[in-house]
Amino acid sequence: MDYDAQNAIEVRDLVKKYGDFTAVSNVSLTVRRGDFMGLLGPNGAGKSTTLKAVTGLLKPTSGSILIEGVDIKDHRRAMQHVGSIVETPEPYREMTPRQYLRHVGFLYGMNKEENDIRTRDVLEEMKMWDWRDKTIGSFSKGMKQRVVLAQALLPNPRIIILDEPTSGLDPRGMVEIRTILAELRKRDRSLLLSTHILSEVSEICGSVTVIRNGMIMKSGAVSDLINSNRSDGVTLELRFMDEMPADFINDLSGCSGVTSHYVIDERCIKLKFEGTLEQQADLVSMAGGSGLRLLSINEEGANLESLYMKLTEGEGAS
Repeated sequence: MDYDAQNAIEVRDLVKKYGDFTAVSNVSLTVRRGDFMGLLGPNGAGKSTTLKAVTGLLKPTSGSILIEGVDIKDHRRAMQHVGSIVETPEPYREMTPRQYLRHVGFLYGMNKEENDIRTRDVLEEMKMWDWRDKTIGSFSKGMKQRVVLAQALLPNPRIIILDEPTSGLDPRGMVEIRTILAELRKRDRSLLLSTHILSEVSEICGSVTVIRNGMIMKSGAVSDLINSNRSDGVTLELRFMDEMPADFINDLSGCSGVTSHYVIDERCIKLKFEGTLEQQADLVSMAGGSGLRLLSINEEGANLESLYMKLTEGEGAS
């Protein structure tokens, strides 16, 4: 089987059926080394089923999965550099975080010295060291989630696979988990992250795969997919420090790519824009050439949210 050494994870033509029901249909995706990929889709789209297959927790009906070139059928070897959380498990309530991670480290085959070092490292990283000897059963959902994430990071994995790691957390907990993941990206880790929360993908992922009804709708770099969604046009809001002279407004509305304009006030204008990024940059240059100081330029209609809504149209709220 051909393998690109730059790929951390390769999923090829994955199919998973339960009787007559097809949960995943011909899913193919690639996570490059050092990349963070978001597996994005509504509830019931097939995200968790895909991750269970990738981590070897269920057997595909057909297709193949490679982890750093190793077939997932050779489970122990394929997963030796992988940390994962799929359908977030409940850690042992009667244990403390330190006891729990020692138990996990034993299962990974760590010796006591290595286990103690890694336990301290990951608990400090999760900001849980001060609670290392408190009973997990007394923790909030967010604290338990951090313990589980510490479990995934304990073996210092090169590849991390997470299934909706911020599900059920309050806003502060969600931000804290995302901050931890953003730090991991700086360490050249590879991540496959299942979620239905758009902001998670926008904030931490370089690439995205959108899945719906068990099938891939789009896959690629986040920036490329957003730019491909510009074909229907966008709305640009330009706000300036200075008042806009009438001749500038007339010249701006006649620029390439601008189809209409609406003046909000003397310092702000909205443009319906169907041009290229280069033409958008020309608008900014034109403003500077007219002596106007640009405070902000906001773009509506070419973002991950609008792309997602288009691809999952008809799904309803998730």
